[in-house]
Amino acid sequence: MGEQTVFLAENKPRILEIYAKRKEKSSYIREQIEKVLENCSDNVALAMKYLYGAMPLSDMINYHAEAFLDFAVHGVRLWEEKEVVRAIPEDIFLNYVLFHRVNDEEVIPCRSFFYDKIKDRVKGLCGKEEILELNYWCAEEVTYHAGDERTLPAMTVYNRGYGRCGEESVFMVNVLRSAGIPARQVYVPRWSHCDDNHAWVEVWCDGTWYFTGACEPLPILNQGWFTNASSRAMMVHSRIFDAKVPEGEVIGKEGIVTMLNELKRYAAAKEITVCVQDSSCAPIKDACVYFEVINYSEYVPIAEGITDEQGQHRLSTGLGSLHIFVRKEEGADGGILGEGWIDVRNEDTCTIVLREDFLEMEEKAEEWVVRDMIAPVDRPVNKDMPAKEQTEKGNRRLKEAADKLWYKRENWENTERTNFLQREKDTVKWRKALVEVLSEKDQTDCRAEVLEEHLEYGLKLAEKDSLPKEIFVPYVLNPRVAHEVLTKYRKEILDTFSCQEKENLKKNPREIWRAITKRVKARPEEERDTIVTTPAACLKFGVGSRLSQKVLFVAVARTLGIPARLNPNDFSMEFMKDGVFVPVIEAAEKTCRLTLTAGEVQNWKYFQNWSIARLTGGVYTSLDLTNVTWEMGRVLLQLEEGDYRILTSNRLPNGNVFVYERKLGLKSKEEKSIELKLRHADLADMLENIDIPDFELHTRDGEDVAASVLTEDGKHIFMFLEEGREPTEHILNEMLEQKEEFAIYADRIYFVVRTDEALNDSLISRVLEIFPAIRVLYDDFTHNVNMLGRRLYVDHEKLPIIFVTDGRLNGIYAASGYNVGTGEMLLRIMQDFVL
Repeated sequence: MGEQTVFLAENKPRILEIYAKRKEKSSYIREQIEKVLENCSDNVALAMKYLYGAMPLSDMINYHAEAFLDFAVHGVRLWEEKEVVRAIPEDIFLNYVLFHRVNDEEVIPCRSFFYDKIKDRVKGLCGKEEILELNYWCAEEVTYHAGDERTLPAMTVYNRGYGRCGEESVFMVNVLRSAGIPARQVYVPRWSHCDDNHAWVEVWCDGTWYFTGACEPLPILNQGWFTNASSRAMMVHSRIFDAKVPEGEVIGKEGIVTMLNELKRYAAAKEITVCVQDSSCAPIKDACVYFEVINYSEYVPIAEGITDEQGQHRLSTGLGSLHIFVRKEEGADGGILGEGWIDVRNEDTCTIVLREDFLEMEEKAEEWVVRDMIAPVDRPVNKDMPAKEQTEKGNRRLKEAADKLWYKRENWENTERTNFLQREKDTVKWRKALVEVLSEKDQTDCRAEVLEEHLEYGLKLAEKDSLPKEIFVPYVLNPRVAHEVLTKYRKEILDTFSCQEKENLKKNPREIWRAITKRVKARPEEERDTIVTTPAACLKFGVGSRLSQKVLFVAVARTLGIPARLNPNDFSMEFMKDGVFVPVIEAAEKTCRLTLTAGEVQNWKYFQNWSIARLTGGVYTSLDLTNVTWEMGRVLLQLEEGDYRILTSNRLPNGNVFVYERKLGLKSKEEKSIELKLRHADLADMLENIDIPDFELHTRDGEDVAASVLTEDGKHIFMFLEEGREPTEHILNEMLEQKEEFAIYADRIYFVVRTDEALNDSLISRVLEIFPAIRVLYDDFTHNVNMLGRRLYVDHEKLPIIFVTDGRLNGIYAASGYNVGTGEMLLRIMQDFVL
């Protein structure tokens, strides 16, 4: 290291300043970190001060200073030992190499651990070669597996060998940072063309940002299965925790976190302007503007901003449509509101008028309003493709990685969970009950000492009370409240309150909330909304977000033996009284009754083709009614007084959404009844035009056949079948039920199976006997199924994969898994285009 090189010389004054401000406001920093810093080198101490200056407040009080030492020590080690790391611009190094947090995962030291695992693997490599090699290592250690919203830390993901895309990317970012490679997680908050979201990884190399799929290596950068999908996004964002925001378009703030617009790296983008006015056309400054897409049948913000002096706000976004909701805060009632729509393909300006009587006007109409949500078309920006030899080598390496990972996953278990279950035979019944009430994800990273504390103090309550087990276990013994880190808190809570206080709180549980609001204050500008301050830390330091306070209420109630929960529908605090859950805040009592009737649609599914949201604090928030059951074509909802918005949506195969929207108000004890309506679409509205990469299938004799040849003479139906499984049998039975119609197009249908054994299946053989013109082809269902499913925007993990081509390699319709009416849809397409 050259004598003139000084660690973080450019940022040192700023780091010392932000640390001093945090230290002045937060006595708990003085209590713990100064002792740790005394034993650190100057460089490590400065790195620690940066972490404390930039981290969410909840990190400071959830974790001891030693939790961050690994990140600081390893970051300094990389800088001192590697010239390539010293060459990284300081702001990039601070945010994307040194910083400990990627998203909202639990903070567990991991950098030096990962470095020891990968250092020999990448010895002698640099730049893109090193990044690609590290992604192959990641693929050997972690694969995709769906899970709940809680984000697991990198070490847990590594230990168990799987995670959802957000967790895979948290893992890979930590691995890359451990090697001194700047990396960050990027997100599509929600897709516009399908109901889901996705996260992946960006890496800084040769002075620019590249992207790659997390634990999904390809032979080149700037390619992934989502390359085409991301070209249809309305927004791709990254986040930064540092208050010093780099150049780029800011598209939102979440407390201490800033969101940056990265869309132009992936899709064609266009700048639009929203003009916000009052009824006299005067511009409105400082109005909050929310840009939303429809996903899972609800409006979801993908970006937000504040209007300037001219009442304007600008956004670069994709070439589709957006719902724009605007509010101007005035007093405690949520402010004045307005909304509008923009089709970015054809418009670049949207003017929205805010009115005090906005809700009155909307509700007075009492009618369903038509909305169209248009998704951007498939238009990839990143067109580089690996050579055939690179692809073949990459596929071999991926197979090797999958084989190694399978063994790891099959042989891993959480020893902490196992040890907890095996202790003290006389409590085995309660130990098993406590573990079983936890989610699958909780069971993979729970800690024995945490469960022991909850069991010990929980069983003391069980001896005194006579609650049924189905109430006691989930709502008293259970340590899980929301998505907080599971910790010990019962002893801390019991020690905090006097005996008299505890007796008073048990007699009147609502007093728990009053006590919390007096003891615990929120500092939202220093937090991140999704990171919860643990109950014990909330009480000890008197600081916690609104969500953290609500989690604390449930924790205190359960510690005192009071069954409590956050209502799964709206996250309101509730405790049990006389055998039923009642709201903590009496104003939140659900005194209104809304009856919804099914109408002509009998298959209403929440967060699939309908949702309902309540206006709270000037913003609509969806209720979670996924467990609501329809009976005899109707459902009764018990709701709070307030203003609501119902959406019904018909997601078309081409990604667009046809929507009905209706607003309504409910007064205390009011009853209303509404019939849900679903919009229908013409065939022309449903179809895609997607270029499919050429792929090969095989004849029975082993001859290769190119898809480009199979599809060049008009319309064809491809079916990748899984014999003996319900979804495949469903489409085959539909064909038999409409055999006269399907017989017309049998010579344009390709059945694709793995082996000849599939043809022995009684249903497949019967279909082929009735339709002898169907041609059978073969595939191993690895690369092609994966590629086709993702390219055609259907679930590649759900067979059968069915798609229709219109000319050479042009996909116009696709479906996967079980879908009622697929056969009828195929006939409609073939009738319309073939005859």
